[in-house]
Amino acid sequence: MDNRITLRHLEAFRAVMVRRSVTGAAEMLGVTQPVVTRLIADLEERIAIPLFTRTKGRLAPTPEAALLFADVHQSLVGIERIANAASTIKTLKLGHLEIATAPNMAHSFLPHAIASFTRDHPDALVTMHMHSSATVLDMVQGDRCDLGFAMVPSRTMRHENSEILVSAKMVGVVPINHRLAGQKVLRPEDFEGESYVSLAPLMEARTKIDSIMLSHKVDRRINVETQISSAIIKLVEAGVGLSIIDPLTSCGYTGSLLKFIPFEPEVINDYFVVFSGRNSSTLILKPFIDHVRREIQKMVPAHLIVQR
Repeated sequence: MDNRITLRHLEAFRAVMVRRSVTGAAEMLGVTQPVVTRLIADLEERIAIPLFTRTKGRLAPTPEAALLFADVHQSLVGIERIANAASTIKTLKLGHLEIATAPNMAHSFLPHAIASFTRDHPDALVTMHMHSSATVLDMVQGDRCDLGFAMVPSRTMRHENSEILVSAKMVGVVPINHRLAGQKVLRPEDFEGESYVSLAPLMEARTKIDSIMLSHKVDRRINVETQISSAIIKLVEAGVGLSIIDPLTSCGYTGSLLKFIPFEPEVINDYFVVFSGRNSSTLILKPFIDHVRREIQKMVPAHLIVQR
């Protein structure tokens, strides 16, 4: 005979001890009375100890049952604690993804990636923090998020757990009725004497563009500076001047007032995903990254993508 004691045996025993009747135990477990009776009889046979006596139609636990109950109850509580812990892990690690991202990525492909991901994983919760690329890298380094999305030069990337999502060329942005709007390519000399909306000083792309303009002896009138590419678009729309911006921001533009034209010589932006070391579950990370890669490749035109 099989002498193994199953979880179902222990649950039936505890239910009878708590309710003091087969009827009450059956209600507690959501089964029929014969099932409880059979489980108790089977348990008594397997351990070779009588557990209950009947007195005036009611079950009375034997002294041996009273001694056994403490250990059974403790074991079942431990099993329930494990089940609760597993549920918590699933909620925290499978159901919640925390990301930090630079603004141009938050305003372009990430909303589409999050939308498609949550359609496939309707119970998931995505928390998105928007910061500068430098702050995003600090958050990842400090394990304050699961993933970071940043735009930084490849040569300055020091985080070993990182991958390039895409490398793409910056583009010129001009009003639709500007004299340059019909050109297929913009070159430094096209900006001679033009009012210009520039990225903020010390930004890598600003340094590259200024160096190119200087080497071509081009004199621009820099009227406004800002570190936010989406703000540059609004400023160019308002007629402040021309500009050169990152390709993701240009691809996310849905208005009809501006024209985006490739700029030469190439100024390349690298878009990275950086992984935190805080032991996030690959069960949620990998599907999310798959959605991200699909959406960013879909958004950036092929003629702007650079193979590294």
